[in-house]
Amino acid sequence: MKTTLRRSRRLLPVALVALFACSEFETGYFQHRVDQVTRDVVANRYGAPHKVDKLSEGRSVWTYFDRGSSTTGYGNYASRSRCKAYVLTFDHAEILRDWKQQDCTSE
Repeated sequence: MKTTLRRSRRLLPVALVALFACSEFETGYFQHRVDQVTRDVVANRYGAPHKVDKLSEGRSVWTYFDRGSSTTGYGNYASRSRCKAYVLTFDHAEILRDWKQQDCTSE
């Protein structure tokens, strides 16, 4: 019993680092790709967006929901608990011009 508890205590920090690293990885990807990648590149990496809004002048906003798993559930529903939304803005030439990460409750 004591051995199991000690092992669990050692694994907890590793699990927490891995959890935060995954979230920061996506943030880092978008930070370094503004004014560089196209919608096609983003779609090839992440698949079709969960939500698309068309703006004036040919611009568009794509939203991806990340709730810590590879699926968003049925009907593009994303659980509000622990859910992050990546909101990407593309210009008329389909280049990523802006992005933000927010809680799904902001959606």
